[in-house]
Amino acid sequence: MIPLASLKSLLIFLAPMALVFLQNPGNGNLSRNLLILAGSAVALLVVILPLQVLSWAFYTYRYEAGYLHIKSGVIFKKERSIKRERVQTVNIRRGIFQRLLGLASLQVETAGGGSESELSLTAVTLGEAYNIKESLEGPAAETDRAPEENAEKAAGESAAEGAVREGKEAAPRAGLKALIDTALKPGEQTGAGEDNQAEAAYRITIPELFIAGATSGGFFVLFSVIGLIFSQALPFIPDAFWEHLLDRVTSTAAGTVVLVVLVLLFLSWLISSLAFMVQYANFTLQRRQDRLQVTWGLIEQKQLTLNLNRLQALVVHEGLLRQPFGRCALVAEVAGGGSREQNYVTLLFPLLRTDELTHFLARILPEYRLPDTFVPLPGRALRRYMFRAAAPLLLIIVPLQWIPYGWLSIPLLIPALFWGYSRYRAGATFLDDRQMTMKFRFVNRFRVLMLRNCIQAFQVSASPFQRWRGLRTARAWVLSSPSGKAFQVADIDIEEARHLWDWYSRQK
Repeated sequence: MIPLASLKSLLIFLAPMALVFLQNPGNGNLSRNLLILAGSAVALLVVILPLQVLSWAFYTYRYEAGYLHIKSGVIFKKERSIKRERVQTVNIRRGIFQRLLGLASLQVETAGGGSESELSLTAVTLGEAYNIKESLEGPAAETDRAPEENAEKAAGESAAEGAVREGKEAAPRAGLKALIDTALKPGEQTGAGEDNQAEAAYRITIPELFIAGATSGGFFVLFSVIGLIFSQALPFIPDAFWEHLLDRVTSTAAGTVVLVVLVLLFLSWLISSLAFMVQYANFTLQRRQDRLQVTWGLIEQKQLTLNLNRLQALVVHEGLLRQPFGRCALVAEVAGGGSREQNYVTLLFPLLRTDELTHFLARILPEYRLPDTFVPLPGRALRRYMFRAAAPLLLIIVPLQWIPYGWLSIPLLIPALFWGYSRYRAGATFLDDRQMTMKFRFVNRFRVLMLRNCIQAFQVSASPFQRWRGLRTARAWVLSSPSGKAFQVADIDIEEARHLWDWYSRQK
């Protein structure tokens, strides 16, 4: 199959030309400009399509004895051999057209592979995609044998493997009905393993998926886009519509503006919620020994596997809209791979009940522990949090007092001070033998769980004002792609800072 990236490049190249020709015909006419565009597109396709066909024909791969061999290139030939142990993830994606044709896209990511996949196949059969995935991610003792040693075993298991592959190919075609019929409540185990660590699965339900989309906060960004579109379409709305709205519904111009804003907000919220549900439909997280497998998507189905030795930190993300409902999302910080992969593996589960997190981690990730209690910030840190919240606003409010009605800005200090107080209340730390946990808030609230062997660097710092108050800032770095990431809690007690430092440096 010809890569869609070539067609996208063609469209990107022709789009500016099309806008110029259609908006400014000049001395010619529109039909002549359309002929020029069509001729340019045909000429580019004549050049691009043969090159893409040749590139596809010369791209070959094979797997043998623990190595993945890749050959590519039409004029400049390249041949690579990837050792099985270097493979980090094997991800499978299926767009709507690929699903109709029974095909899939497969990307193989390796340690230090950069932003591009070492192996990227855009059109392989679903059975072949699973065959490659199982070969690269299966037990080394089975996959690294010589082909002749596996001949008898492959012959004896061909029927069983065919049934498994047939089930895998039929499952994605079940559609929305299967999603509704087989949806499991979070916390219900579907794995057939003998213990929870061997195999356990969590799948989000339709109601929980709707709540996740409704509280994701994505409608704020969409509202600005819809507002921009509405402002461009405003001149085309007849005056009779506004007169009818003013006479029969709002009766005032201010009421009309408020009504329009509310309608646009509701429309943004509804569209973003539905888009979230389509994007993360059938979201399933499975634990299989030392790997996590995540699948999601209704129109475009995606499946990826995360090796646990790449998991650097767990982040419990409690959004501002989700906190009143006792809901949160579970996010992972992952080492290795490129920035594109980071978008895929970050979200481990889109919505969980906060009171079910302990049980969830015990089933899926028993290596991590959610603390019951934290060491809070000392009382003398409250003044600093309140000052940091109010100081920027005071720089605006004080000059406004010299103009009429400037005093109306003073009540803005109330939400600012409340925000500072909530940040102070959220700050806390916790230690046990293997794990450091940091709790903090900016707008959303976060709890970060880090194992000691995953913390790349740890720092305790103090400004002159902190030293005067006996306070410190603790900051920990983890190796997260595309670059390292730091988490910090400001204004902890000096004794707690020493405790954290001794724990990380293994000093008694």
